[in-house]
Amino acid sequence: MTPADGKPIESSVPDTDPSVELKRLADDAEAIAAGVYDRPVDVPESADLRRLAGALNQISATLRTQINQLREYNEALERAHTRFGEALRATHNLERMLEIALETGMEAVQAGSGLLMLRKGSGTLVGGVSRNLDIRPFKLQVGQGIAGHVASTGKPIVLPGSADPPVRHEKEPNFPSQLSVPLIPHDRVLAVLNFYDKQGGVFSETDLRTILSLTDQAGVAIENVLLHQEAERMAIMDGKTGIWNHRWFQIQFAREVDRAQRFGRPFSMIILDIDDFRLFNNTYGHQIGDYVLIELAQRIRSTIRDVDMFARYGGEEFELLLSETDAAGGLNAAEKIRQVIAATPFESEMTPEPLNVTISAGVASYPSAGTDFASIFKAADLALLKAKGQGKNRVVGHRPE
Repeated sequence: MTPADGKPIESSVPDTDPSVELKRLADDAEAIAAGVYDRPVDVPESADLRRLAGALNQISATLRTQINQLREYNEALERAHTRFGEALRATHNLERMLEIALETGMEAVQAGSGLLMLRKGSGTLVGGVSRNLDIRPFKLQVGQGIAGHVASTGKPIVLPGSADPPVRHEKEPNFPSQLSVPLIPHDRVLAVLNFYDKQGGVFSETDLRTILSLTDQAGVAIENVLLHQEAERMAIMDGKTGIWNHRWFQIQFAREVDRAQRFGRPFSMIILDIDDFRLFNNTYGHQIGDYVLIELAQRIRSTIRDVDMFARYGGEEFELLLSETDAAGGLNAAEKIRQVIAATPFESEMTPEPLNVTISAGVASYPSAGTDFASIFKAADLALLKAKGQGKNRVVGHRPE
């Protein structure tokens, strides 16, 4: 049939045709799959497809929210990494570095409190830094409690959540939620970071991943500081005897002079020398000579006070600073050392026979012998030479002219 105008009638499919609506929904679903979340899905007229369109809009909104949250989280984590790295590079102070590691970690996972325990030697954890915890410093053996378990295994723990968790030690903080991770810079647990009391819930796997990403930086930075401290210590330590060296002794002398001047108190210096030390090397060899040096240092160290400063000057000579000790006290201390050395022969599996070791010592005091290192050291050294000249195995004190 043809209308009056002579034009043919065009066949058309209404927009509400289910096939058209389904195609539109398919296009919208593909757009969502491609990452377009800000374009709402048109709700079709067909009741059968209306639920599907609503579900797609809900999926799109959920994905949009989650992606925005993830973006914000990544940006916050990147900022934390940046601040953390800058702060760690800016300090060589171990205590401050531990504080930075703990505080940054607490902020990153929204922990209410935290505790960093540092490993000492091979078997002990000590509380290095804590925040928002009312606890006294305590120690744990590696393998003991939650932190000790983390130090022993090198594996993190999330509570609640970890299967078969270790028993908490009575000294450890007790909170419903806890996240403990090891610092492992080079295959050795250096410390354990413990976070407690997650704000608004419990610690998640995302929190764990966040902390692990931060501890990689922290572990290396802290180990570098410890290595730096060890290098500094070795620079002022005598490698053979394990006591301080002359450089350290001079540093301590400057501090002792400052204290003596401020408080008007004396101190004494002792320089001692092993009598006929070359005979031990020439007769028995340098290995026996080294044994004599080490044994002598151990005997002297067990004889003097904790506040006294003891160092090896070089060769077979040693030096001591005795705080708040006048000339008479210095002579008495030197004589006590001499008697301890001479009383018992040096004997071990290394020595072919007991060795009779003696020392000679010179003593000088501040301020009678001088007020600077050169003067007092020279006075003590001259007194030592007099002791040698008078037959050895004796103590001589400096006498002001």
